[in-house]
Amino acid sequence: MKTREPSTFAVLRRGIEAGLIASVPQVIVPKLEEKLFLPHHEDADLGPRLIAALAKKVEKPLPEDVKWLAAASFHFGYAAFWGAAYAVVQQRVKMNPLLGGLTLATLIYLMTFPPWGGAVVSGSEDPPRKRTWRKEIVLASAPLLFGLGTALLYGRGAKRYDEI
Repeated sequence: MKTREPSTFAVLRRGIEAGLIASVPQVIVPKLEEKLFLPHHEDADLGPRLIAALAKKVEKPLPEDVKWLAAASFHFGYAAFWGAAYAVVQQRVKMNPLLGGLTLATLIYLMTFPPWGGAVVSGSEDPPRKRTWRKEIVLASAPLLFGLGTALLYGRGAKRYDEI
């Protein structure tokens, strides 16, 4: 029996679901690494720092609960976006999930943590030359977990599209 190609909606839904699920360990593992590796003055809470840095740039201080709510919204929004983007590319290229996950992780890291990356430019993260190797491990593990998690979960999703 020949299976038909999935609809765009099915591909996007599967990618968004994979990204959202993969975003959970992306937060939990760096938080554990923070406790194990980082000194007390450093943390793995990039999302709240990003929101605080953006609020500072527009001179609108935020209460702590609003900062965390906005960070969570941003986190799940970008997880859905990257999951959908991965799904669209994967549907066309059909990469090995490990290669696809590592590619996604590298892309996200390069858009976030180098001197030109969003976290550094926004002021929510120090440039690489000012970060310790321990902090670098914690920062690198988040996109790595997310990229691999998204790719592996997307590859494990339901293969039947005739019901969608």
